[in-house]
Amino acid sequence: MTRCGRADMLRVVNPVALITGASRGIGRGIALELARAGHDVVINFAGNAEAASRTASDCVLAATLAGKDVKAEPCRADVGVSADRAKLIEFTRGKFGRLDVLVNNAGITSIGRADLLDATEENFDRLMAVNLKGPYFLSQLAAKWM
Repeated sequence: MTRCGRADMLRVVNPVALITGASRGIGRGIALELARAGHDVVINFAGNAEAASRTASDCVLAATLAGKDVKAEPCRADVGVSADRAKLIEFTRGKFGRLDVLVNNAGITSIGRADLLDATEENFDRLMAVNLKGPYFLSQLAAKWM
């Protein structure tokens, strides 16, 4: 039988959420709502570090206004790149030690929104790497850890 002391009973551990593509748009909105609900959040982004930092700060502020104490950390990683997916999981492990929620939000359209008549194989491969392969294998990495 395990005995819990008073300090153990009073320690609150927030659930941790990793949201891909969270520096703007729908991903930003999801991150803000999860922070308001009391989740610590990892703000994944591929390009705009300033927007990701702003989202992280806004998450902490939104949570504070909702009476919650959370942490929000930005992490640059391209979900279409295998090594970056592993880096994202390791970053989350290093900062929070756990992962409870993965939101595969990041996505792209073909470069210049090329349609079927104009898309190149390179455009198609990049689209599949970010929109299909990335979420699939990031989910696999997360599930193995969770």
